[in-house]
Formats: sequence, C-alpha cells, structure tokens
Amino acid sequence: MMRKFLIGVLMMAVLAGVAGAQDAQSFDSKYNAVLSKLQSMGHGYYSAKEWAEIDDSIQALVSDAAERKDGNAIVKAAVIKAMVLSDMRRRHPEAVQTLQAARKQVAKMKDVDASQLYVKEAEVQAEAGDAAAVEAVLAAYKASKYYNPKPYSWSGMTQPGDPLLVARPRATGGDSLPETIMEKAVVRAKSAPGVVFPDATLTDIYGNTFTLSSLRGKVVLVDFFARGWKVWEENLPVVRDLRNRYYDSGFEVVSICLEPNAAGLDALGLSWPVVAGAPALTRPLGIFGATTSYLLDPNGVVLARDLHGQDLVFAVSNALGK
Repeated sequence: MMRKFLIGVLMMAVLAGVAGAQDAQSFDSKYNAVLSKLQSMGHGYYSAKEWAEIDDSIQALVSDAAERKDGNAIVKAAVIKAMVLSDMRRRHPEAVQTLQAARKQVAKMKDVDASQLYVKEAEVQAEAGDAAAVEAVLAAYKASKYYNPKPYSWSGMTQPGDPLLVARPRATGGDSLPETIMEKAVVRAKSAPGVVFPDATLTDIYGNTFTLSSLRGKVVLVDFFARGWKVWEENLPVVRDLRNRYYDSGFEVVSICLEPNAAGLDALGLSWPVVAGAPALTRPLGIFGATTSYLLDPNGVVLARDLHGQDLVFAVSNALGK
C-alpha cells in the first residue's frame, strides 16, 4: 500500500559563487528526478530489481547531500528516503532511524530548518499506530531550536477544489503548521492498522439507522469520499465489483460523504449504505477535506487504510479467506 505523497519542499539556502549555485542546482535536479520517478509509480507491485534501482537512486541522493555538507539537502534526502521506506514499503522502524540520523547530522549546522524531519517521523509513527511515539516526537520538536511558536492559522480543504490556505507567521490564532500536522498525526495513529475502529450510529440517505458494530462478523470497507475527487472516482468501479462479488461472502461497504452539501447522493446508484456526513467519526479520526478509507476485519479491527485498485482487491480477498 502506498499513501498519496505529502512532501513539503524546503527552500534551498542561498549559496555564494557560481560553483556553489551549480552544485545546488545539481542536487535539486537529482532530487526532482527521484521525486518524479516515485510519483509516476503510483500503486502497484515491483520486482526486486526495480526496488533495488529505487533504493540505489535514493541512497545516491543521501550520499550526495552528506558529501556537500548541505543541511537542507540532507533534510530533503532523508525525508524522501523515509517516505519510500514507510509509505511504500511499510518499513517504519527503518524510516524512523533514517530521520533520527539526519537530525543528528544537521543538529550543529547553521541556517537549517529540520522541522520536516520531526513532521515526517510523526507521520511514520502514526502509520505504525504508535500514538505515544507521535506525542514524543511532538514534544521533542517543541523542545528543539526549530520550534516556531508563531502561529500559522489555516483554513480550506473542506470540499473538492477548496485549497489549503496558510496565513503568514504573524497572523493571530492557530498553531504552528508543523505542530498542527503532528497533532493530527496523534489522532491518525489511533486509527492505524491493528486498532479497533470506533463505533458510531449512522443514518443513511434513505433514513435507515445502523451502527458499525452491527456489521461485526463482516469485512467492512468504511469509505469517506467526496464527489469530484479523482482517486475516489477511479477506485469506485473496483469497490462496486468487490461488493457485487463478495457481499454474500461477508463483505460490506459503508460510504460516508464529506461534502458540506451532500444532496443528490442517490444519483450515484450505490447499492450499499451511503451516509451524508458522520461527525461522530470524522472528528475523532481527524478526517477533513480529503477522501480516505479503512478496511476492517470481522472484529472491527483496522486491517489497512487507503487501499486502492489491486491492493484493495488482494486485501479483501485475503480477509475473506478467498
């Protein structure tokens, strides 16, 4: 499984001299090439040879940054390596080690903002389902020299096409942006694989009321969506096929619309329960403005999150013993 990439690009330090500028440009070119390759991969399965090529290109990026003794480059290289280890390969401990090693490398360097290392480590620990570890990373960040208590208020991302708006540092109200992201990671960790999904009483668009716990004994896909989101629309035929194929075997889908105005959901023609909003779930789960899904086992325990395409097909088949 691979989550969609959420990589914040750091500004490169201004380097004096033509040679220095060329070096920076060379690193950025390598970085952008690796990032472009990863983004083009999408969801899928890759051979050992392909993974080896990816690992080699990323390790070359890490080595290049270290040789330059460029703190900002070290941060960027470490984050992209951790992204591959955690988001794509589910090797969370190695990702954490990579990020913590980078923190030590840049600790005494000047003009380096290592906030992104803390943020990514919090996201990795959230994927691993370790809320205590996320809170520890947040505490370490707040005690570090990188912590910026100046508030970054933000808004938006409440519906498709609604951008995330971040105010300038001197704005009033809100938290620092890295702190806000890490606080959301604490919430996310509490719904990671291996955690019992929260129960809730829901009412579908036809007025039928039910609880998620009433679906125990089934493998359930809880799908938070918004019309217009490309990833959700592209995956919908897969979900339809799975539900048609495995409903009698104990598979069910519950779709929960995140749109503020959820009128006309019946036009989607979905044959499973569709709910127009569920604050009893979205608030404790920290879900806002973006589609996400949870695959639950018959005991209501989270098996996986944000599966699409063949990843979802294989996970459902395995959960049902097919």
